[in-house]
Amino acid sequence: MKKIETHINRLFRDIPDSKRKTEMMLEINQDLSDKVADLISQGQSEDEAIQITIEDFGDIDDIQKELVDSARIIENKNLGLSLGFSIWGGAIITVLFLFINLYYTPEHIWFVYPVFAVIWWPMSIFFYWFRQKSGKSMSFLYSVAAFVLILALLLFMNFYYSPRSIWFIYPAFAVIWWPIAMYFNQLRERNREDDIIE
Repeated sequence: MKKIETHINRLFRDIPDSKRKTEMMLEINQDLSDKVADLISQGQSEDEAIQITIEDFGDIDDIQKELVDSARIIENKNLGLSLGFSIWGGAIITVLFLFINLYYTPEHIWFVYPVFAVIWWPMSIFFYWFRQKSGKSMSFLYSVAAFVLILALLLFMNFYYSPRSIWFIYPAFAVIWWPIAMYFNQLRERNREDDIIE
């Protein structure tokens, strides 16, 4: 019945999609449709039967909590697998570039550059995983980690290619504004939350 199906879709619209959600929606739809059919057989009109069934069914707060918790567990598990894969993948790629560099061109160190790019993969997934697990914003900590990573690359380039001239400070000065901006943005968000509470 279209009205029952529409009502169920509206109740479940804010719940993340999952196999369990689909199964539960189909089960509830079947149960409510059977109840409507019973009420109609007892002499109720279709509209009255649907209205009574919907009112008797009530809300789905408990079901929603169960499905949301289940979806969160599955997502955290998948993110954990993605994190593990990215760490192992990053390590294998790093070893490969290190071998190629030292075996074919040991007089020139260049593996640092592709490794610098590869590190962003597990680092980004780690902070996303941690944010999902803790429920806290990781923007500031991510920007600090990124700044440290970029600074390490700048230091390597400076002291490997031109140790007599200290120039890494200039690009580092530009990059440091990223974590500073994230820090003050975090303070602003915290103050806004405090104002709402008060």
